[in-house]
Amino acid sequence: MNVKTNRDKSKIFLFTLPALVIYILFLIIPMIGALYFSVVNWNGIKGAPLNFVGLENYLNVFKDKDFLISLKNMFGMVFFSVLFHTPIALLLAVAINTKFRGHRFFKVIYFVPTIFPLTAIGLLWYFIFMPNGSLNSLLEFIGLADLAKGWLIDSSTAMGAIIFVNIWAGVGYYMVILLAGLTTIPEEVYEAAEMDGASSVQKFFHITVPMLKPIITLCILMDIIGTVKVFDLIFVMTEGGPNGLTNLPTTLMYYEAFRYNNYGVGSALGVIIFVIALVLTIGSEALMNRKEKNQ
Repeated sequence: MNVKTNRDKSKIFLFTLPALVIYILFLIIPMIGALYFSVVNWNGIKGAPLNFVGLENYLNVFKDKDFLISLKNMFGMVFFSVLFHTPIALLLAVAINTKFRGHRFFKVIYFVPTIFPLTAIGLLWYFIFMPNGSLNSLLEFIGLADLAKGWLIDSSTAMGAIIFVNIWAGVGYYMVILLAGLTTIPEEVYEAAEMDGASSVQKFFHITVPMLKPIITLCILMDIIGTVKVFDLIFVMTEGGPNGLTNLPTTLMYYEAFRYNNYGVGSALGVIIFVIALVLTIGSEALMNRKEKNQ
């Protein structure tokens, strides 16, 4: 876009001003506030004294055993989300894109979980996984009562159940994005490959995947950022239990700031979450770009 006059620059500035104001008010200023509160000791009550403690809040966070557990849980969720979200979504998108009979019905069914807030999804699966819930009732009905257990109160299954729900809830969202990307691939490319004798599998790996790389990269980056920020599922399904084994940094941040009135520690956790999301996003993008250049 060529901007030739100051009047054009003024028009552009006026059009971007509302978004810029919102961005500054609801992102930049809160970030600066979080940085400030992370180096003070404050109980979050107006009028209470703010005592400067430097990096003490950060040191306390990293010394906390619960934080290390939450960090492990977060990286586990990110790993399994990236491992399953985009591949499953891509397979579903390719299948629906074949326009088989009833494909619109399946498209809607797969996308439906995305419509509901994570709080509602968490409540749904909470009632499914509870000891007298529908999953255990189903296992008893089909003669597998020995497999029934308290899925969300058993330390061996609680985190796995949450990871499963997180994957289930997000597949439809990435499927729609990838489905939109599939429509941009010219049909002539597939026809030429078919004339050369390429099978469906070969067309998938040599045409579909390479031509969708920018969109796949976008989905992975969005997945990483979204998973690092997950709070609703944990809060609704387990509240961090049993014994804090399903906590994430986001739930610890909430508890420290709003339940225990350690606003400084909560702000420090918020800054750490932001840094982790930023590092993972930049690192993943750099790694994928490097692989693309090497190919």
